[in-house]
Amino acid sequence: EAKKIPQFTPPAVLFPYTKMGQSASGFDCDLSGGKFGPFEKQLFVGDQTHSTIMRVTLEKMPNGRFQGACYPFRQGFGSGIVPVRFAEDGSLIVGGTSRGWGARGGKPFAVERLAWTGKVPFEILEMKAKPDGFELTFTKEIDPKTAGDTASYKAETFTYIYQASYGSPEVDRTLPIIDKVTVGADKKSVRIYLSKLEEGHIHQLIAPGVRSADGLPLLHNIAYYTMNYIPKK
Repeated sequence: EAKKIPQFTPPAVLFPYTKMGQSASGFDCDLSGGKFGPFEKQLFVGDQTHSTIMRVTLEKMPNGRFQGACYPFRQGFGSGIVPVRFAEDGSLIVGGTSRGWGARGGKPFAVERLAWTGKVPFEILEMKAKPDGFELTFTKEIDPKTAGDTASYKAETFTYIYQASYGSPEVDRTLPIIDKVTVGADKKSVRIYLSKLEEGHIHQLIAPGVRSADGLPLLHNIAYYTMNYIPKK
């Protein structure tokens, strides 16, 4: 749609409806200097309906616009999350309410604190776009055998109808082939080569087969990248 409407700046990140949440709300950036784990300078976004916290990473394209990926982070909060704010000690303060709108938490309101235990979870740290696929960075060293196996991943793309009326089904679904996966020299990243990228589509990537160097599965094995623009290099 951005090519048809020059004035339209597409959203940097879309949260797939029901898959990630239904009512994205408050957000804050982790500027704690590592007090909240390995997610420095990433965004944390609440969802009121699902009572969850989502995570977002962004990258700036050559045209000056941002795009990026979203990831599940934490669930099970007491009420529908609206504001989220980082405290000076690096913990995340979460405020919730179900007043006027149902939420999974079940309680009419809640104020909760989310703090890092000091133990690094095995997660997809960041998903970045490449001209022919993606680069994934993980929070811990990976097992080269599983991380380098194309069978460890599943890819799918879809988009939504840009319209005035409320909502849209997922449309224009494609299933790109994962041609190759190479493990980075840092042992914490992989390059995933896809048969085709779809501009203007959300790229869903699932990594159920990937294991850490010490044999752990990913705590959350899914990421959604909003591909507004395909990078040229």
